[in-house]
Amino acid sequence: MVMHDKFGRTYQFNIFLYVLHYSKMKYITLTWDRKQDTLFECLKDAFEYTEGVPKEIWFDNMRTVVDRPRTQYKKVVFNNLFYQFSKDANFEPIACRPYRPQTKGSAESLAKFVEQRLRPYDYEFYDAVELIGLVNDLCHELNHLEISQATEQRSIDVFNYEEKEHLNSFNAKLLDTYIENECIRIISKESMINFRKGKYSVPTKYIGEEVQVIFNNSTDELLIYSIS
Repeated sequence: MVMHDKFGRTYQFNIFLYVLHYSKMKYITLTWDRKQDTLFECLKDAFEYTEGVPKEIWFDNMRTVVDRPRTQYKKVVFNNLFYQFSKDANFEPIACRPYRPQTKGSAESLAKFVEQRLRPYDYEFYDAVELIGLVNDLCHELNHLEISQATEQRSIDVFNYEEKEHLNSFNAKLLDTYIENECIRIISKESMINFRKGKYSVPTKYIGEEVQVIFNNSTDELLIYSIS
């Protein structure tokens, strides 16, 4: 998806969608890339948001999940690292069959709906932080304020009273080991770097340079070092 701030700057981003089947409880967040460790971070955040993990999670046939998609004649081959993540997270991954819209129609409908809800803010927000906030606010509204057409109730109510207790527990520290803590980034012309799901500003004198980015899990600090 592409949107623009009040100053005409362009933001190209992705929306991660996670929906619990019974309650329609949703976790929606913005990402700047489609890397595998970004997927792992989004899933971990979704588990923390819903305080548990469902027994099964259905996935589209994206490259970060499958090495060979499921077909009528062949079984799916999951990516080894992703499959290990699923075991450590305590869920069974299921790949949607290509060209079978009934197996992923709910997520695709939600994706179109989210885009429709965000589109009126094109050229209306100030920066990446506000854009991320718009997505987070939409997630809250869909779960806590709006009535689901599928259940005719608020998703948060169905979730709390009927679904939450059936979710599996998970080890958050174990899942942290799948998420990138150190990398090399090039400073953009806007003097920003992308790391995990955020954008971070640095002094303009570093535009175009490579920097080392390190996240300290124990202090929740992001450290950025020039390596030129």
